[in-house]
Amino acid sequence: MKKISSPMIWATLSAIVLLFIGYPVWSNQVPDASVFKPLTAQLFTGLMGWLFAVALFVERAVEVVVLVFRDQQADLLEDAVDQATKVLAVATKKANDLADADPAKKTAVDAVEAAGAKLAVAQHDQIVYRAETKEIALLVGFAFGIFISLAGVRALHGLLADNASVGTIFTVADILVTGAVLAGGSEGIHRIANAFSGFMDGLSARSDQVQRNANNDVKPDSKA
Repeated sequence: MKKISSPMIWATLSAIVLLFIGYPVWSNQVPDASVFKPLTAQLFTGLMGWLFAVALFVERAVEVVVLVFRDQQADLLEDAVDQATKVLAVATKKANDLADADPAKKTAVDAVEAAGAKLAVAQHDQIVYRAETKEIALLVGFAFGIFISLAGVRALHGLLADNASVGTIFTVADILVTGAVLAGGSEGIHRIANAFSGFMDGLSARSDQVQRNANNDVKPDSKA
């Protein structure tokens, strides 16, 4: 199967992005800026909480789908690596037990090299298969995420003000973003929550420092 090159992927993605941006501008259909709710820790934590819960279900569903189609071959490749490792160990021990002057030493050393080469091939096949499985799992997760977002689970909508108007472009963007976030799994959502928590803690500490500096500036001089 022929692999698609990275420049082709980037060119395709760039064309899609330009299409999404260029067409609304060209057709004079650019929507107004969205109105968001005041961003509070409670609002964001609640949003991340239910996204995290949905992502857990998506992860399990992806795991089951991938296991059905990929687990058998993965077991065979793992068994091939184990067998090649045992053959290499036996060949190495046999070669080490022979004296350097023994005529069979060269044959034993060649057998070690051949066993090592087979092990390297088996390990390479396993690594490639795992990489392909990871790519497939990501694509399946993204498909599940898009489907769930189409069903109504959307991240950006939860940040909008109650009376904010929602256009088609925003809805499409929300579906894509939510699908990508869910495809990234619960660990990615956990990182987003941690980043936001650190940002809010930094703002709070900076605000407290500014308030303390202001109080010190207006404090009356005790010598006056």
